[in-house]
Amino acid sequence: MERIEKPIILGVFPPGEDRTSLDSILSHSEWELQFTGTLEGLQAVLHTRPVAVVFSERRLPDGHCWKDVLQELQAMSNPPPLIVADRLADDVLWTEVLHLGAHDLLTKPFNATEVLRAVATAFHFGEAKRERAEALHRPLKSVGREDVEEIKERSAWSGH
Repeated sequence: MERIEKPIILGVFPPGEDRTSLDSILSHSEWELQFTGTLEGLQAVLHTRPVAVVFSERRLPDGHCWKDVLQELQAMSNPPPLIVADRLADDVLWTEVLHLGAHDLLTKPFNATEVLRAVATAFHFGEAKRERAEALHRPLKSVGREDVEEIKERSAWSGH
């Protein structure tokens, strides 16, 4: 697995106010922001570029919703975290979003501080997940006699 050099935040929003707002908030960040307005567009981007975080409208203009986006992401071997956004982000939706496996829920109109915090948290969560997955696929190094002796010493020193 390769590390994402210029992390892409993919926004799944129709053209309009939300895109403008997110573009303004994230324009001076370390991330590259891209947009699509449909589930099909999301699928196309996911199959061509590594995406660090997906940010999605609760309801998409093509009739799909955030759950469809989440399902698409969960079908991937190492999915990026999903942040859901809606004007009516209440406790019921927040509980559902987290329970089903999305990373966060934000209220619209967007607050710059909340967006930056949510994206940064999701990004770091995704990076840590990728690193763990990468570590699981690395071959184990052979352990030499010196390593065994060091392990015994540490165990004795720690009282185990």
